[in-house]
Amino acid sequence: MITPGHIAASYLISGFPIRPKEKLRSIETLFIVFSGNSFDLDFFLPPLFGYPGGLHHYLPTHTPIFGIVLFSILYFLFRKKFSTKTFILAGVAMASHLVLDDFNHLLGWLNLDSGITSTPQILWEYPFNLGRKKTLHEALEFYKNNPTSNAEILSIYTKSKLFVAEIITVVVALLVFTKDRISYTGKTKEKK
Repeated sequence: MITPGHIAASYLISGFPIRPKEKLRSIETLFIVFSGNSFDLDFFLPPLFGYPGGLHHYLPTHTPIFGIVLFSILYFLFRKKFSTKTFILAGVAMASHLVLDDFNHLLGWLNLDSGITSTPQILWEYPFNLGRKKTLHEALEFYKNNPTSNAEILSIYTKSKLFVAEIITVVVALLVFTKDRISYTGKTKEKK
């Protein structure tokens, strides 16, 4: 999944009710959305070495163990600023990022989308299973011998069923956001 889908999914997660009618502050929602997208900051690492950013899913920075480290850092930095609910939802948003990134593998594995690779995108067991190191080396070797741009990777992605799911996620998030804004505007006018 690409950034708009991760933003939309994280925004929808920020609305999960843990306590009835409890609303998050805007800064808390932004924190959850940031947390849900934080894994993609590694997109800029592969180009530093001459590879397309699309290979970032294979890096150790796109793994659950890195997510735990990153979540711990965020918790340490912002534990006095945000509620427990905010951190729970931020953790769910971070986990959803990895699941959504690997969802294309599941679709390919189930033969539901022939346009998607059947190679797992996320190193779930890292660092406890280094067997995928070979997969990373093979991917790097493939891209070295068959240079592929991010635009070409995006072109392949836009033909997948996951892309359709991403569009649906973005549309639903926009509808929820619009409803929330209309509701908020109405409450503000009532108070005046």
